[in-house]
Parts: sequence; C-alpha cells; structure tokens
Amino acid sequence: MDSLTPNSKTSTIQAQDESEISLLDILRFLKGAYKTIFVFGVLGIALSIAYLAITPKQYEATAQIAMAQIGTANVNVNPLGTNIEEPALLVSRMSLPTSYTPQTIAACGLDDSGNAGAIPSKSMKLAPAKGAANVVELKTFGPSQEAALSCANAIFELIKTTQSQILMPYIEEAKSKLADDEVRLAKAKDLVARADKSGSVMSAAYLSTRDEIRYYLDEITALKNVVTSSQNRMTHLVAPIYASDLPISPKKRMALAGGLFGGLFLGLLIALARQVITRIKGYADGVL
Repeated sequence: MDSLTPNSKTSTIQAQDESEISLLDILRFLKGAYKTIFVFGVLGIALSIAYLAITPKQYEATAQIAMAQIGTANVNVNPLGTNIEEPALLVSRMSLPTSYTPQTIAACGLDDSGNAGAIPSKSMKLAPAKGAANVVELKTFGPSQEAALSCANAIFELIKTTQSQILMPYIEEAKSKLADDEVRLAKAKDLVARADKSGSVMSAAYLSTRDEIRYYLDEITALKNVVTSSQNRMTHLVAPIYASDLPISPKKRMALAGGLFGGLFLGLLIALARQVITRIKGYADGVL
C-alpha cells in the first residue's frame, strides 16, 4: 500500500524537476561562460609566467657544523669532551647583527645594503641539528649557487674563529698549569733521588714526596689530554657544504598551478556576476 498522498507525490515530482532544472542551469551557465573562464585561466598562467620571469632566483647551501669541544681531565667520565659552546647558545649569538664581521657581510653579498642585521633574516638560517647534541645546521641563501656557497663558507669560518677564541683561554690555562706541574714534578723527583742516595728512603718526607710524584704524574697526564685532544676537536664540518644547482624559489609548479586555478576561479566569479546582473535587469524590465 502506497502511503504517499497525491499532494506529497506532486511535491516530490516538483522537487525532482527543480533539481533537474538547476542541473540544466549549471550546464547552460558553463556552456555560456566557458570562454570567460578559459580566458581568465590563460591570463592567470600568463601572470604566473611573468612573475617567474621577474622574480630573482634564490639558491640554498646547507652545512652541518660540529661544535668545538674541550677535552676533560678524566677521560673515563666523558671521553668525547665537552662542547665549548652549546648549539642553542651559538644560534642565539649568531642572531645578533654585531656577531658578523665586515668580511662575512661582504661574502654574503650584503656589504652594499648598509644593514648588517639583514644577514640573520635574509641570508641564513641556523638551528640545532635534530638528534645531535653538538651539531648545528646552517642554511644560507643567495642569488646564485656560488653566492650561497660563499656565504656558507664565510659563516662557517666565522663560527670556527669565534669558538677558537672562546677555547683559547682554557687551553692556555691548562698549558700554564701543565708547565707548573712539570716543574714541581722535577723538584719532587730530585728530592727523592737525594733521599735515595742518603739512605733515608723510609722517612715521612720521602714517602710524602713519592705520593706527590704520583699525583703530579696523574695530573700532568690529564692536562696533556686536555691540551692535545682539544686541538683535535676544533669546530669542523660534518660533511662538505652542499649547494643544489636548482633554485629553491620561485617554485615554478606552485606558481603556475596558483595562476591557473586563481584565473579559473576569478573567471567563474565574473561569469556568475554577469549572470546575476543580467537576471536583475531582466526582472526589472519585466516589472517596468
């Protein structure tokens, strides 16, 4: 038994007719407006091509830099040494315009800009490398592959020089203490040698001096480890600086796709606006 009344059936048929009519309207609209949509789509692509032609290309160079480390006196505690500067501290330091020398600014192509502060924001990005406690990743940018490489090299040399300057006082202090301990060790050995000749090898002074000799030998070994290992752990590149021969911007595919879809959408809006205006005029003419 059909539960629908004649009125409800009529309403259902009218709704279906209206949906069919709306679909036909859409098809008619697209048929009449495809030229406008197509023209604006082509215009969008043309504008994208013009944008790609006038926008300067930008290249990128990438370097991973290991921090300088200072050796520890007790190699059993930390055989890898200690960072002379933590990556986060280096990033913070290099964000200041005053950290850059005129040579670095010139190498990054900003010597004529009169604004050294443009280096952190325009020519480089520096961040701690993921998964490494003593490595930072440097990215530099330039109008050519050679310019990006030159800037990366200059900033790496700047970091290497400044960290060497930070490390130097510790090395000098260790060398000074090492020289002092060697003098004291020589005096203690001389005292022991004289005690051996006099036959007073069991005196308290003799035993104390022997203990002192062992202490100086251990400390001299530790200080030598600090001096020699620190010289071998200077700031260095994890791998050679890499610079792609393809520009990173402007992005051709994104620009062309954006121009195409933007033009098509604009053409669609204009065609809709025309249709609405035409209908409004038609209604007004009918009323008049």
